[in-house]
Amino acid sequence: MASACLALAHLLDWAPSLAHASLLEPATDITNAMVSRVERWEPVPGSEPSIGPPGEGAQGQWHPVELPQAIQRKATTRAAVNLPLPTVWYRTACPVPAAQETLALYLPRVNGGPLQVWLRNAQATRQLLDNSPAWPSQWNQPILLRLPSAAAQPHGSCLLFLALPPRADGSYALSRLWLGAETELQSLWSARQRWVVTVPLAASTTLVMLGLFSLAFWWRRRKDTAYLYFGLASLAWWLRNLHYGIELPQNLDALRWFWWATDASMTWVMLLVYLFSLRFATRRFPWVERLLLGFAVLVSAMSMPFLPWALDTPLLLHAANTLVAMGVTLLIAGSAWRGSRELRVLALALCICLGLGVHDLALLQLRISPESLYLMPYAMVLVLGAFLYAVNRRYISALEHAEGAAQVLQDKLSEQQRALQGNFALLAEVENERVRLTERQRLTRDMHDGLGAMLVSSLGQMEQGRLSQGDVAQVLRDCLEDLRLTIDSMEPIDQDLTTLLATLRQRVGHRLAQGGITLHWHMDDLPPLPWLDAPAALHVLRIVQEALANVVKHSGAANVTLSATVDTGPGVCVQIEDDGRGLPSLAGNTPGRGLNHIDERARQLGGHARILPGHLGGTVVQLWLPLEGPPPPATDGFRHSRWPAP
Repeated sequence: MASACLALAHLLDWAPSLAHASLLEPATDITNAMVSRVERWEPVPGSEPSIGPPGEGAQGQWHPVELPQAIQRKATTRAAVNLPLPTVWYRTACPVPAAQETLALYLPRVNGGPLQVWLRNAQATRQLLDNSPAWPSQWNQPILLRLPSAAAQPHGSCLLFLALPPRADGSYALSRLWLGAETELQSLWSARQRWVVTVPLAASTTLVMLGLFSLAFWWRRRKDTAYLYFGLASLAWWLRNLHYGIELPQNLDALRWFWWATDASMTWVMLLVYLFSLRFATRRFPWVERLLLGFAVLVSAMSMPFLPWALDTPLLLHAANTLVAMGVTLLIAGSAWRGSRELRVLALALCICLGLGVHDLALLQLRISPESLYLMPYAMVLVLGAFLYAVNRRYISALEHAEGAAQVLQDKLSEQQRALQGNFALLAEVENERVRLTERQRLTRDMHDGLGAMLVSSLGQMEQGRLSQGDVAQVLRDCLEDLRLTIDSMEPIDQDLTTLLATLRQRVGHRLAQGGITLHWHMDDLPPLPWLDAPAALHVLRIVQEALANVVKHSGAANVTLSATVDTGPGVCVQIEDDGRGLPSLAGNTPGRGLNHIDERARQLGGHARILPGHLGGTVVQLWLPLEGPPPPATDGFRHSRWPAP
């Protein structure tokens, strides 16, 4: 397994090397700025270490070396981190610059301790750089140093020395050296600075923003814990990548705690990412989740800096993370084989992230070129892509489900509408049939009680020889009037009493004129009566017809007034007033049979009828009808209407 991981790391090392050749180098050819000959100082064992660059009389020799060079750690203890070991020296000759050209030194990476740069020419030896105060932040950042004009000497007469005072474990790494024009090397430095610092920080910031969005979404949907785990993983990842963009603490204890927090946060990132991925599995693995949580707690506790043992925690911690990640990734990949599409995408992203982690572990162990880039800062971009894919799939699935549910509801609604339309059609047919039956029954009753009774009575009188020819003609005219009245009640009047009375006026006007009676018409603007259907209209017509017939037969009047006014009841008062001699029966307060019929019909309409003597003689018949059909008001609710003088 270890050999396979190392082979994978070397395979992945090819990608950043290609990136360094394509992305980190400018379009112009500056390969001549790369230093081809570098020598390393090998002191004689037991000799005193020199403070400055070894001189001509120093005990030791310079040996050519090939860069980049990495010296692996020889021990796993850090008992005396702050105790320096003998300084490792490198030297190279300064090139001859072109006219008015400033030389610069560019190093992609120096790892393992501070860096000192010295310049020696024929006149003097002086130090150009000592980044000992800031060396903890140097581990991943490229170095660009402008050389003074003193470096512009004939070839070989100016030497550049690099000193690496390593820490207690003795490990360090030095990349290739670049000596050339500052303007050209500046582009190299900017490109590498962008890929090793700027892009990881931008990716972490973007991930944090999406993580906060995910947490806000989870806050509204507590049962969907996948969003919770992704949000927490993004925050832990932001903590993990802090060392890419901030100045590290100078205090040794604070530095140890900072590195512990960033290293341990990687374990928690791994835990949360796996918990997030397992939310998309078709089955749950609670024992795996509990083991991952226990592993994260144990590793975080065992790697604390204050513990008595001094294990080389970053290497051991990342190695343990890699082994656990292999097992869990294989488990998720196996579940994804028959799982959801989201889980398959996540499994693919996790496998790639595992390879990137193996690469970074090999880079941390100095098993591959130190000029390689740390790739784990880009790993969460893959997880982010898988997260966005999963969210997109869920969103599309929710939309499709909602559209399907809406279509089902629409189909059911259409079916119910069709059923309701059928029921309404059936009800309308039943109602029409009921109306027709009711109308037939009403017509039958009216024909039987009115026209039929009149014909039967007249027929009996004719058989007994009691009717003359003129009487028979009058009976037939009365029958025709009753038949016409029944037909008029069936005309559509839209609940308008004025229209109904106007129809009657047209029917009886000629009969009144034949009797020498002038009909006067006075109508207010009457509101519609909602209850005025065909049966009610027939009752009103019969009441008014009965009153007008009494005027023709008994009053001897020359004028009759038909009026209708709005009453304060609220209601409508219909009044028939004549200027005849009046009814004899009014003196004894004994109403006749005709008045009883009028009052009976009025009560069926929810109103009242009464007969009164007129102010100037004659008779007044009043019919009070309600507007909405409430109980009739008291008798004094009638309002006496004046009829105009003839």
